[in-house]
Amino acid sequence: MDVRTLADRELTELPLIDMTEWLVRKGEHDPTFRLVANEFGVVMTLLDHGYYSEASERIVPLLGMKVPAAFHRLGLALEVKANGKKAAKRRFRSLSPAVMNHADLSDWRAAFKWEVRWLGLPAVVALALAALAFWPDAPTPPVAPVTEAPEVVTVTEDEALAKRLEELEQEVARLEQENESLQAEEPITEEAAPTEVPLAEVESLVSDKRYEEADALLDGKAKAGQEQAVGFYRLLVDNKLEQADISDYAAYVEAYPESGYRADVLWMKGIAEKKQGDAAYRTTLAEVAAMEGTYWAPIAESVLSQE
Repeated sequence: MDVRTLADRELTELPLIDMTEWLVRKGEHDPTFRLVANEFGVVMTLLDHGYYSEASERIVPLLGMKVPAAFHRLGLALEVKANGKKAAKRRFRSLSPAVMNHADLSDWRAAFKWEVRWLGLPAVVALALAALAFWPDAPTPPVAPVTEAPEVVTVTEDEALAKRLEELEQEVARLEQENESLQAEEPITEEAAPTEVPLAEVESLVSDKRYEEADALLDGKAKAGQEQAVGFYRLLVDNKLEQADISDYAAYVEAYPESGYRADVLWMKGIAEKKQGDAAYRTTLAEVAAMEGTYWAPIAESVLSQE
């Protein structure tokens, strides 16, 4: 199998949620793993947005710890996406013999055309132990004393959006109730009534990642008081369907400078600028990083600090 094809398959099939939960459980008893679990959350966010180079760099410390083979597979896939086959092969060769010859890495051995050579009696013993163990025994480097730092809870973009959607439910219900009251007071003929965007239904479809269906409903007119929310969901859905332009994000920020979605829109704008090689992304992400209290502020600051 081609290395790039294998990398794409790994990023699609690896149980990333289970891997995150495994780190969290380990972190309940080991402060080092707690810090690593927080960092892994950042890796997942960077991966979601296509920052393969940054994600590949940030996962390196974790690969030096005693972790399941799935993490090494993820590290190899990220390195392929970030720096190509040769760099990924160098990372593979840096692994311990027990990890390199683990059954779960067989596809990577085949992709790199790796031949298992005689490694001497100690290596043979190590391989035998690895075959019996569920987790590969990667050598654990000495850990320097860790200064206690405030625990940073990171979540994926979808989790953040789900939380935001939940917060909107009550407001959406209230607005729809007010709109129904207005319609009852001033009824209009069916022929003259414009198609209005059912925000609650759009919210549900986006939460379920049914973006095409949500897109069809967003063609209508926003109800009174829902213009900012509808505009945001139009941008979000277009972003997911890869139909949004940088100018669309800029237009929203200009139209609604005080919008509660400003940080979300600027984050999407910064990502789009970076992917297009526009140096303006630094200014955009710096603005997001300065928006204290928002979900994207620490993530934007983290991305900028890696450059």
